[in-house]
Amino acid sequence: MNLQQFNDLDLNNIGDWPKAAKVVLILFGCALLAGAIYYYVIADSTTALTQERNKEGELKAQFESKAMLAANLPAYKTQLTELEQLVDTQLKQLPNTHEVAGLLDDISFIATDNGLTLKRIHWEPETPHEFSTELPMRIEVAGSYHEIGKFTAAMAALPRIVILDSFTLSQGAGNDIIAMSMLAKTYKYNDNAGGQQK
Repeated sequence: MNLQQFNDLDLNNIGDWPKAAKVVLILFGCALLAGAIYYYVIADSTTALTQERNKEGELKAQFESKAMLAANLPAYKTQLTELEQLVDTQLKQLPNTHEVAGLLDDISFIATDNGLTLKRIHWEPETPHEFSTELPMRIEVAGSYHEIGKFTAAMAALPRIVILDSFTLSQGAGNDIIAMSMLAKTYKYNDNAGGQQK
């Protein structure tokens, strides 16, 4: 069958076509049908399969991560218990409202016990933070170099947290006397920050 015979084929009378033309038409129809099935059915399934494979990889990674966490759960629980104990210990070092007056007595005693003249203790404005409130106090003392050194060492040894900051030294009344002004900061726990102080 030649090209001229293909041009002479009548689409209204397919039954009279030569066998080769019918085979070509059937193959063409099958190709169109296969393309349509692929486009409308298989292509979407292939895309969905690719997405599911990617999702499977992500889920495997999540599973491995969670399996590692689960395997280390006893160690994490132990670490959490240790951290809670550490936080409790630190909170116990913060004076509560009732102990602030006692802290002033301690500072006065330390100053006089080390031979210093306590000129004044003045409370500065409180500074609130998330879990605690900063309680700064201005302390002014006078004494010898060694007495001031012993005083600051004794302040650092207090069982409650006291931070010494902003030192100012000046010549005192005598040759061996030094006047020192410092800002001492302590903190009280905010009870409404997520629990009660122990």
